[in-house]
Amino acid sequence: MRVLYVVGTNLRRNTSANISHNAYVQGLLENGCQVEILMSSSSWGEEDDALPIWTDAKYHIYNSVSLIDRVKSAFKNKIDKTRTNDKKVDVASEFTSGEDTPNHSFKIAIRNIIKTTYDFLFNTSYIYNLDRIWLRNAKHFKETSPYDLIISNSSPASSHKLVLDLFSKKHISKTRWIQIWEDPWFFDLYGGHNEKIRNEEHRLLRAAEEIFYVSPLTLEYQKQHFPNCASKMKHIPLPFLHLSEGTRRENVGNLKFGYFGDYYSKTRNLNPFYDAVVDSETEAYIYGDSDLTLPSTENVTVNGRVTLDRLNLLQNQVEVLVHLCNLKGGQIPGKIYHYSATTKPILFILDGTEREKKMIKEYFIKFNRYHFCENTKENILNTIISFKLGNEELVRQPVSNFAPKQVIAEILHGKMGWRI
Repeated sequence: MRVLYVVGTNLRRNTSANISHNAYVQGLLENGCQVEILMSSSSWGEEDDALPIWTDAKYHIYNSVSLIDRVKSAFKNKIDKTRTNDKKVDVASEFTSGEDTPNHSFKIAIRNIIKTTYDFLFNTSYIYNLDRIWLRNAKHFKETSPYDLIISNSSPASSHKLVLDLFSKKHISKTRWIQIWEDPWFFDLYGGHNEKIRNEEHRLLRAAEEIFYVSPLTLEYQKQHFPNCASKMKHIPLPFLHLSEGTRRENVGNLKFGYFGDYYSKTRNLNPFYDAVVDSETEAYIYGDSDLTLPSTENVTVNGRVTLDRLNLLQNQVEVLVHLCNLKGGQIPGKIYHYSATTKPILFILDGTEREKKMIKEYFIKFNRYHFCENTKENILNTIISFKLGNEELVRQPVSNFAPKQVIAEILHGKMGWRI
């Protein structure tokens, strides 16, 4: 089967979404597909060597960088430099000291100032503004022979727009077209979008043959928002990209907990976890970007986002991985799928409305993999104590349902394992 995989980003850029994007490519290759990748050039900083180059796939890379993008990139690189320490820092040393990393609070303040300036200077009403150069260049792509399947993957939503444009220009032949939406567009976590985005999202959805969402809750919400597209909407879990198995331990006496992800206050409330580990004198590590300034303590190390190689080293140092749900909406942070590829126990902190928490727990509890608690200091503290008393399993099996080969097989052959 010849497959064209379209994504409006560079697959070697260090983002959580790109980990999953690469996992889709892996799954296609593992299912025996001939894969061609249509993507953008790198435009927002260095590529991350921890992300793979697929030698069995063919790449079509189109420039996405204009002069104004270079100015934007200068702002973005300044933000990145304030959140990522020198790669040469000895990772082990961070687990022997609870002191703040050098100038961490100052860096957060500077980063937020730069980000605000960036958003102000480059805001525009054009809904594909960040991808306009890539869309203009990539529309010149032409197939050499028809594909059996086209998969477009967002974010960004420009991935879907490009396929529609290529169809209209007859640069690719009409064939089975699957859209994968890791997040909805208009009804995302942040809100505040104008009606143009809703209309454009609806236009894209109508054009697809099949539409997949990676959260069962998002699927239900999107069916309500776009009822005339509901019949072709389905759910599929995010595939994990297994970059590191991690070290297996059964060290009950000195458990270390690790939260590795962003925690902007508008989307996630990390304060109960932070307060619980501080008060219980539990060793914990918090790495991710935020608008909050949580100080490091004797037992808690707080830092910004780091490269994937370094992140893997950090994750190997902890016994328990921490997953935090969003404050509202049906979107599920992708970290939970990537953590599910390890043998480490996962503290699954539920948040959202009572109905959302119920549905999310019902979906994940069937895998017998997670340790659930509510997002309150008391609930988290009780779960931590239970771990320390040896009441929780410290070695778990990876969730094979989220393996790339299985996820893609379900997409290709329509054998959906879960329905709402």
